[in-house]
Amino acid sequence: MEIRTLKYFLAVAREQNMTEAANVLFVTQPTLSRQMADLEKELGKKLFVRTNRSTTLTEEGMHLRQRAEEILALVDQTKEEIREDDMDLSGCIRIGAGETRAMHWITDTFGELHQEYPSLTIELFTNNADGVQERLEHGLLDFGLFIEPFNPEKYNFLRLPEPDRVGIVTSLRSPWAHLEKVTPKDLLAMPLLISSRTTQKTFDFSRWSGGQVTLDNLQVAGRFDLIGNASLLVRTGQINALGLDNLLQIETQGLKFIPLDPPLSAGSLVAWKKFRLLSRSSQVFLDRLKQKLSDFSH
Repeated sequence: MEIRTLKYFLAVAREQNMTEAANVLFVTQPTLSRQMADLEKELGKKLFVRTNRSTTLTEEGMHLRQRAEEILALVDQTKEEIREDDMDLSGCIRIGAGETRAMHWITDTFGELHQEYPSLTIELFTNNADGVQERLEHGLLDFGLFIEPFNPEKYNFLRLPEPDRVGIVTSLRSPWAHLEKVTPKDLLAMPLLISSRTTQKTFDFSRWSGGQVTLDNLQVAGRFDLIGNASLLVRTGQINALGLDNLLQIETQGLKFIPLDPPLSAGSLVAWKKFRLLSRSSQVFLDRLKQKLSDFSH
């Protein structure tokens, strides 16, 4: 299976039409059709559902599309790393992150480096921890920023200072807006949106509340991946979101963050794969981040 064949396959997947894909690739339609037929024969699987009007992917085709995108991204990344100039630091640093104010450690560090090395670029991938970890595992990211608890067994990591407070985000028009703190009794009485990754291990509600609150007895009205989208529902004033402080422009969106009482917090860490050779630009970024953390602790 050649790289060129994967590029052809992705073009057909995007255009959903063999003729249109051939035009984009500047090849003839019969040539492209033959390439795709040969690919199906090589894999022993049907990749396309062909009709007179469109060419769509089968389940096997959708799986190949995901892998082909990952392979081509790695090819581009490898070329970029090899071409890095020894004199002038360049290249792209690829970082995935969830929603946490600890992101400022990443942006501040890159900002300093970019001022010194204008050719340096950054690619920020925002997703929940599962999405970030998957791309980190496949080599599509150099670093991942995770909210704890996170199992770093397969990773090197740096734990970041300034943990986030856990609390609720509510509308200024909601019945809960007058609260300054959210007690276990308050939490049990309100409908909540919670993160799709929230489990008993994520936040130890039982320990926090002296046994009053568990994930099972919360009024969970829904789940979310990114709290930015969930905030639109919170603005209705009918429901609250359980999350971390400083993630939204609270004042400008008519929302209010209310911390839990007793206080509960969540730390963050930056992780990268063990035994993976970092590019020169990524290594310089990591060294600068370590220095900033050392300066902060002293």
